[in-house]
Amino acid sequence: MNTPLTFLFTDLENSTQLWEQASADMHPAMARHDSLLSETITKHHGKIVKTTGDGFHAVFAAANNAVQAALESQRSLGQEAWPETTGPLKVRIGLHTGDSEERDGDYFGPTLNRAARVMDIAHGGQVLLSGATAALAKEALPNGVSLLDKGQHRLKGISSLEQIYQLSSADLQNQFPPLRSLESFKHNLHRQLTSFVGREKELSEVKSLLAGTQLLTLLGPGGTGKTRLMLQVAEEVIHKYPDGVWFVELAPLTNPTKIPDRIAAALNVQEQPGRPILDTLFDYLRQKELLLLLDNVEHLVRDCAEVTANLLEHCPNITVLVTGREALFISGETTLQIPSLSLPSRKAESSFEEICLSEGVQLFMERARAIRPNFEINPQNAQPISEIVKRLDGIPLALELAASRLRMLTVEQIAERLNDRFRLLTGGHRTALPRQQTLQALIDWSWNLLDEEEQRLLRRLSVFAGGWNLKAAQAVAGFEPLDEYAVFDLLEQLINKSVVNVEYPDDGKARYNLLESIRQFARDKLFEAGEGEPLRNSHAEYFAAFAREAEPHLYSSTMLPWVKRLEQELDNLRAVLTWTLDNRPELAIRICGALFYRAAYWIHFSESKAWLVKSVEKTRPLLGMDETVMPVEDFVKGLISLATAYSFYSDHANALNTIDESLQLAREHDLHRHYVYAVVMKTVILGNGSGDYDTPEWKQTIEDALQICIENNYEMELSQLQFITAFLLASKGNFEEALPYYKSALATSKRINNPHRNGEVYRLMAMMSLLQGDFATAEKAQLDAIELYTTIGDHRSELFSKSDLAHGYRRMGKYEQAIPLYLEMLPKWQENGNLPALAHQLECFAFLAIYQENPEVAARLLGKARETRAALNAKSTNQREIDDLNQAMEQLTETLGEALRDNLMLEGESISLDEAVALALAEVRHEPVLQ
Repeated sequence: MNTPLTFLFTDLENSTQLWEQASADMHPAMARHDSLLSETITKHHGKIVKTTGDGFHAVFAAANNAVQAALESQRSLGQEAWPETTGPLKVRIGLHTGDSEERDGDYFGPTLNRAARVMDIAHGGQVLLSGATAALAKEALPNGVSLLDKGQHRLKGISSLEQIYQLSSADLQNQFPPLRSLESFKHNLHRQLTSFVGREKELSEVKSLLAGTQLLTLLGPGGTGKTRLMLQVAEEVIHKYPDGVWFVELAPLTNPTKIPDRIAAALNVQEQPGRPILDTLFDYLRQKELLLLLDNVEHLVRDCAEVTANLLEHCPNITVLVTGREALFISGETTLQIPSLSLPSRKAESSFEEICLSEGVQLFMERARAIRPNFEINPQNAQPISEIVKRLDGIPLALELAASRLRMLTVEQIAERLNDRFRLLTGGHRTALPRQQTLQALIDWSWNLLDEEEQRLLRRLSVFAGGWNLKAAQAVAGFEPLDEYAVFDLLEQLINKSVVNVEYPDDGKARYNLLESIRQFARDKLFEAGEGEPLRNSHAEYFAAFAREAEPHLYSSTMLPWVKRLEQELDNLRAVLTWTLDNRPELAIRICGALFYRAAYWIHFSESKAWLVKSVEKTRPLLGMDETVMPVEDFVKGLISLATAYSFYSDHANALNTIDESLQLAREHDLHRHYVYAVVMKTVILGNGSGDYDTPEWKQTIEDALQICIENNYEMELSQLQFITAFLLASKGNFEEALPYYKSALATSKRINNPHRNGEVYRLMAMMSLLQGDFATAEKAQLDAIELYTTIGDHRSELFSKSDLAHGYRRMGKYEQAIPLYLEMLPKWQENGNLPALAHQLECFAFLAIYQENPEVAARLLGKARETRAALNAKSTNQREIDDLNQAMEQLTETLGEALRDNLMLEGESISLDEAVALALAEVRHEPVLQ
């Protein structure tokens, strides 16, 4: 269990005013202030965590040391001769003790929040202690120092009351105004029974906007925590409103004429006989400086807008803060969209630290501990917790409902049941509004606020996965009785009502999305309305056309923006492929053929392979049908891409069978362009170890394909043929024979100016430069290739280039540069699943082990690499790799003797690949290998 720590927070009173009035003198004064506090904290064994504005945040292992530091800080500040322009600097100090989490030198958790809140209620020159700190420090107080009991106080954002003590000494100021806790101000705010979590950015934004407007409306869908944020803001700014902060709950109200009565009741304004209550409110509020909170106005929005406009017109000193789904749309209104809580990364798996920092996770954990007090997040349960938070879009109400299920389920079980979230997420507090007791009721409330046409569009938009743009919405959802203009207008209404979210990407085109819970709700309504199949057809046809539109750009100079667009639409494409494989397989193969043909780098190879396998299986029986139903061209493109994927995973038998089938079909149907590319891919497959590409027959096939490219101006295919021919010849050491193909590939690729082709040319340039002994050019070419591949997101080619760069450094004897690259690459090759490349990496680590004078490990790694290659029938065809291996075997024979070398290699063959990778990494890092 963690040892409790004591946290000290300080803040300079009236700092903003001082900086404005005496900025010249404040610079040296603050330098002295910082020096005094820093020296005192350090002297008493404190650690300064950070400085915040004009204050310090420090931590102490012992409470008495923290108290001593606070006491001496106030004494030093009081004895200092400050400039006349600033006067004595008055610092308020707060102390609280409790558990916290430490990460990267910073501390996290509710203890810090409470310590900061204790400081907030102090005055300049005052030191306040929480009950926890006072209990630990009271027995070790210095002579003449005592603790004054200031009673229990409500702290901002803290659910429970806190017992507060003031540090008292004869040489300190001891008389202060009442503490600045909520009890000191006029208000009708109820004590919140749960702590406020996260929202630092939104808190800051709302407070800043309130300072410059009379009317601020917080917008967002139900359950996003607008009310809780409003109340927290009210607590934080209450001191700025002499006549108080007053909360008006409008959710239960059904009669819009009663809105003024509701406001009057909150303000305790009595109705006068024969006079409208609104006029009475005008008289009461005309001279008041207060903050009026109108909560949940969405079902009464028109009437609330009218009442608010009248209040602001007649009462110039009041400020109104509103929450709702849509703006009031009246003069002087400022709006702020309140997002869900921050989420862990959308990557499949986030780091434990990243998950813990998510606001959504922090709220879930806070509410979970209310159900199971000893519940903690750890590396084992972090991923299911992250999944819950992400799939519930960080919606506070949904997370609280999910946490309540911890009474009977584990987080893993909750995550597994989120597909049925509307049955799972029930059981909210009995005292809550009915719509806040279940997720279903919450979204029902929003749904019922929409008119019939808005409901129809929302149903139709649920077919999109991961978002959409305006063009897609109009194309997919714009059919009877909605046309594209109706879609435009209704989409704006759904945005105004906080049902649809808007994003503004860098490409200048707005993008829209639904929270997943709203999407699932609307999708159920879609099928209830009998529109499920027409919408899925419309969705599938739109994205099949989109894939065809994208295809030529992937092989041109305009590739990068289209790769970005494809990545944006990846969830939509996945949804379309899932549906079309069972219902419209001809569209599935069309999408796969268009997107994975020559360009599977923009999506993970394993995923593209899975889609290709299924689409080829589903469409093979359709080949004899009408070309308008099942074009052979789409099937051939799918076959070529599938062969490429098989080759990447060293499935050479399937790769050859599949590419040969594509060659035959391309010849039979005069698909010359695809025939040429099939020749390219078969050359690659043969070069990867499944056959001999260096025969006279295959060389003639390549020459014939080159001629087809020239005759038909197939520049992309021409550059690929030139590139692969030069690459394979050079890898066998045939530099002179490779040179003309290399020069032609450079010229052709320059004309095309496709980023991916340019990256491949850089790789080829590096190989040719190395063969000529020009190491500097080779290094620069590889670095240029890596930069390009990183930019376009081709992580597979990036791996190859980084590996080639590491090999070059190793061969040049630059081990200090090679080793970090190898350490980075080996785990990635292991994750990637390319077994021949992984085998070669093990060989390279064996070469490193020889360099580090550990021949036994080197022999074991070479044994595992040999066994892996043999199982795959994937002997290296690269002459440099063959030469490196032969040299290593000779060195091991000299060092160990042939018999011991062979025995150690046999030992290496018997271990698993995972064990071999662990052994390689541990050896190069000089770490012990875990048994």
